[in-house]
Amino acid sequence: MFFSKEMELTGRLSPWYTRTTYCLYRLVSDYGYSYWRPIAWMGVLWGVWSVLYALHFMGRDQLHPCMDRVELLLSIAGLSFANIFAVFGFYRRFPSDLLADPTTCIVLLTVSETLLGFVFLFFLGLGLRTRFRLR
Repeated sequence: MFFSKEMELTGRLSPWYTRTTYCLYRLVSDYGYSYWRPIAWMGVLWGVWSVLYALHFMGRDQLHPCMDRVELLLSIAGLSFANIFAVFGFYRRFPSDLLADPTTCIVLLTVSETLLGFVFLFFLGLGLRTRFRLR
């Protein structure tokens, strides 16, 4: 675990703005050694953004008068999942009625969730590569 100790020391000796990135790198992926942390962060991302989407879409009842609450919640969970794993093309399978008239708030939410999903997928791949590297 020499690399993680080196990263920790470099983070402590760096200026505050660089120290923040090292701290986030450790928090999210344990310096690339963990694959459970990115999975957990993707779960947190999915749950939090689903709640944010639910608050937004349920506040706009005129958008879905024919949809009941359970269908709306399942569509919102699907939207959040499709945003996290956008690199795999889940949008082709997702019904686009939720995003027919997107507001600025929804565009910002979907973009931020997609970008964070890419970051967590990268850290997941890094952790899996490190875990299953032949030594």
